[in-house]
Amino acid sequence: MLDVLARRDERRRARSDSAALDVRRNAAGDAVTRRRFGLAGRVLVVTIGFALLAMGLFYVTRLAAFRETWLHNKVSSAQTAFEAFDAGGAEELSPDLARKVLESAGVRAIVVSTPSSRRRLSGAALPATASVSVDLAGETFLDSVGAAFRTLFARPGAVAEVTDATASNGRIAVTLDQTPLVEALWRVSHTFLNIALLIATVVASVLWAALWIMVLRPMRRLTSNIIAFGERPQDVSRIIAPSGRDDEIGRAERALAAMQESLAHELAQRKRLSELGMAVARINHDLRNMLSAAQLISDRLATIPDPQAQRLAPRLVATLDRAIQFCRATLTYGAGTEQAPERRRFDLNGMAQEVVEAARAEHGDVIAYHVDIPPGFEIYADPDHSLRVLENLSRNAAQALMAKGASGERPKAIRFAAIRTGRVALIEISDTGPGFPTGQKDRIFEPFHKSTSEAGTGLGLSIAADLVTRNGGSIELAPRQASDFYCGARFLIKLPAGDRAAQNSPRPLLQA
Repeated sequence: MLDVLARRDERRRARSDSAALDVRRNAAGDAVTRRRFGLAGRVLVVTIGFALLAMGLFYVTRLAAFRETWLHNKVSSAQTAFEAFDAGGAEELSPDLARKVLESAGVRAIVVSTPSSRRRLSGAALPATASVSVDLAGETFLDSVGAAFRTLFARPGAVAEVTDATASNGRIAVTLDQTPLVEALWRVSHTFLNIALLIATVVASVLWAALWIMVLRPMRRLTSNIIAFGERPQDVSRIIAPSGRDDEIGRAERALAAMQESLAHELAQRKRLSELGMAVARINHDLRNMLSAAQLISDRLATIPDPQAQRLAPRLVATLDRAIQFCRATLTYGAGTEQAPERRRFDLNGMAQEVVEAARAEHGDVIAYHVDIPPGFEIYADPDHSLRVLENLSRNAAQALMAKGASGERPKAIRFAAIRTGRVALIEISDTGPGFPTGQKDRIFEPFHKSTSEAGTGLGLSIAADLVTRNGGSIELAPRQASDFYCGARFLIKLPAGDRAAQNSPRPLLQA
């Protein structure tokens, strides 16, 4: 059974390592994405966007104004040329002279209307209708903007008829080719685009640098500190150091530092009180068990006058000594220190026999104990801690058997077994009891969790798990096998094996 569990544990550990690697990779990718599209990046994008939007609005107005000015200039030039023609008093110019006048004005035709007359000056043949009609006197701003973009994308050779009012309450209409205007609008657009990009880059860079120095960098410092402090709030070294600023960020830093100091102090106090309470509860639990065993042994020594008393008396003294050491441990923990495990090699078989002998003194022959551990099987751990682990697990199993009985028709029995895999000792403690209810595997090692009996305090398994972990090992509840004789609770403990144990201990096949 232990061989199967060992191989399954290796496969589970390999899958767990692979899953952990995937989680780290995904977390690293998420962190890179967050850094790439963080607050600083979004502020930069928004800054550039607003700068380009402002320059775009300015470009629209500039393009419309340029078109309107260009057309007004053309109309003014045409009016000046017409007035020069009219000053001569001639009713009609020769075609050659008319062509020269129109070319000097840059138009194809000029028509001047007054309340009493209408005169026309034209050159070559004109199209029947102009492509675009423009009334400068009645054109609004929005009309000018729309007309500017329509002119910018007009087809080549398009002809426009532009009308405006004159100083003498008349109207002047000129017909002209839009090609020069289109080319001028594109030159303006290209020039403005280059200037706009340069201005937007400079403005965005200066604005973003100012925001980075004054807002973003202090906010990133605050955010990083909050995240780091949240991971380990008891670590006072992670409390933020205020930068001394007098603005809102400086006040936020000072308030955060005060809050973190208060929280770290409160958490340290609560953790200390919680650990002290847990330590006292665990010490009381084990002390009661030891004193109970000592009382039973002493009662038996008092009532049975035989040589066995000479053998049990030293055990009684040793048990009482351990009780005294636990009392001292309570005072040591209250003073702020905790004794570290004193690891050494010892014989696990002899310790298991000692646990079985004390348990038989309590339960007699009601429960059968089997020790399937080879003599001289050594492990490397704290002997006192290991004894407490074996006592707690065997006592829990005995309480379950006495309260609910064995499964099926099996007798009440508890077994201690061990094998070696490399430098690790696998210790199994199993029984024929009812086992643990479904769904409680992940909670049985929690303090004060009573899974099988209401008689205990719910600390035995928590103490055992803590002691095993402190000695560099692990403990888990192995799956039940209904076909096995020991089909109740199965605890698998992994502890370092001694060097001599790794070299000399046999590897038995454990069978029910």
